[in-house]
Amino acid sequence: MTNLHTTIPAFAWTILPIVAAAGAAITDFRTGRIPNWLTLSLIVVGVSLQAASRGGAGLLLALTGLTICGALPWLLHRSTHGKGIGGGDVKLFAGLGAVAGPFVGLEIQLSAFLLLGVFALVQLAFRGQLFRVLRNSLFLALNPLLPGKWKRPLESASLTEMRMGPAIAVAVVSVLVRDQVAALVPWLA
Repeated sequence: MTNLHTTIPAFAWTILPIVAAAGAAITDFRTGRIPNWLTLSLIVVGVSLQAASRGGAGLLLALTGLTICGALPWLLHRSTHGKGIGGGDVKLFAGLGAVAGPFVGLEIQLSAFLLLGVFALVQLAFRGQLFRVLRNSLFLALNPLLPGKWKRPLESASLTEMRMGPAIAVAVVSVLVRDQVAALVPWLA
């Protein structure tokens, strides 16, 4: 039996997540939603490819990546009632974990959250709202620790919504392309 992973070029394992993340970024940017057909297809194809190319070990790798990379975003989604992160983002992270494995999937996830933070700071600075939102964030963190008379209500106008799809796409490209370059030119790693 031929090992399918050795017959599939390494860049092909990079193309699938990049194309899926780019599609998710475009639809998320335009509509504020990442469609189920995209995320669920990524999950099915990721698990199937891993299982077909590596057998039982690939299936275990894909399911582990799916579970681990979907768990933290799912908890954030559930605890914020969908206001902290959308369901499409959760499924996209899970699908990327299925394709890329748990370690690369978590690296993509961390990169996406950091990029989203940078995007948010830049956007708020351009809007002139940065200091108000930072003050609001400080009280959001401190309010549970303060006595009742010192607690301050949060300004709902300073809460902002960001689309995560573009940040995920940039994270996927940066992590996976870096890995491909490092494989071709080891001294850069």
